[in-house]
Amino acid sequence: MQWKDGATERTAMSIHERATDSTRGRPLVRGRVAYFVSYPQRMAGANRSLRQLVLGLRPSYEPLVIATDEGRVTEAYRHDGVAVHVLRPGRDLHTYGKGALRWSSAQRARVLATQLAPYWWRVRRFLGREAVSLLHVNDTRGALLAAPAAASLRIPVVVHERGERAVGGTIARFADSVSTRHIAVSRAVADALPHARRIRTSVVYNGTDDVATPGPSVPELERLRAKGIVTLVCMASIVPFKGHHHLLQALGHLRARLGAGRFACFVAGDFVDGHEAYHRYLERRRDELGLEMVAFVGWQDDPFRYYRSADVSVMVSVSRERLVFDDEVIDVRGNEGFPRTHLEAMCFGLPCVGTGIVGVPEQIVDGETGFVVPPGDPKALADVLEQLVCSGELRERLGAAGRRRVLDVFSTERYVAGVTEVYERLLGR
Repeated sequence: MQWKDGATERTAMSIHERATDSTRGRPLVRGRVAYFVSYPQRMAGANRSLRQLVLGLRPSYEPLVIATDEGRVTEAYRHDGVAVHVLRPGRDLHTYGKGALRWSSAQRARVLATQLAPYWWRVRRFLGREAVSLLHVNDTRGALLAAPAAASLRIPVVVHERGERAVGGTIARFADSVSTRHIAVSRAVADALPHARRIRTSVVYNGTDDVATPGPSVPELERLRAKGIVTLVCMASIVPFKGHHHLLQALGHLRARLGAGRFACFVAGDFVDGHEAYHRYLERRRDELGLEMVAFVGWQDDPFRYYRSADVSVMVSVSRERLVFDDEVIDVRGNEGFPRTHLEAMCFGLPCVGTGIVGVPEQIVDGETGFVVPPGDPKALADVLEQLVCSGELRERLGAAGRRRVLDVFSTERYVAGVTEVYERLLGR
């Protein structure tokens, strides 16, 4: 599997030019930063944004990555030449999908004593042995697993607040108590934090390089576009909070208005374990609505192929709702913050459609670079998609404005500079 996305070499080169000793020609290394990754299986938005940061900070800061297991993330960093160390926690600490939130008090006490405390000790020994200057964790889970170890060594801890927090109460308070500084990916994420945490938070937008470089496309999408069919792409993992069920309903409205043969939609995202019933529900809803022009294409190692071949990007996440299907009731809780999908689609000059949750309105300027619709509102979504399907001039105008915006406001250089400022404040540089 290859992880070249065209951005790695450009990022490293530009930062190297800034961070080189002009008199000796040697990189100035300001400290050694350990990046703790607690979801190593998936190279989705949060992990991709962290990787962009790690590569951008080299060689000013020497990175090493600590992961809780092998996966797509460790493979990507090794490909980049970044040192990777796998420190596996106990079996119960490998519980994903918010399963740990349902543990009883007795179960939590047992895991704390038999697995979590010993894991802290292992992380502590590792950080000391590797002479780490700063620990950067990518989410609250990472803070719980690693921050206490760093705090015991008086190593500063940065917690990246990448979205709406799924955990609260004692767990969140404990993670906060051992963190030194927080970085929020948007003003909305920062504003939602408790006051005690908010005053220790800096807002730094995720950034992206100009990834709209020439490269492979998707032949099927190109054939459809050659026939005048408008192609929509939805780049999002197949989980309930990404709102695919609302997208299908909106596309059903759109088909009823415009008929078949006017548009096609390709949903590219991994089928996440634990959500198999939701996957089956979506496929059945697609068939019930007669949406033969909608395809679920699974995980894509190179998502840029789809952006090169598409006309519109759409992602319709929700924060909270109750979803009922097949006699199942799911309390959907999102953790969106600042979707990378929108940034990358804007780079390719695509008009973006998103929902008005968390940081999305800070990315998409409604009516100027795309459209922001209320979450969970298929009719409103269908209305803006109809405008985009029916007007090539509108697609071109919004897409061009979005590209200008992402290059001006959400560049890698700004992202790296904002995080560097946080690091230097903590390390007394």
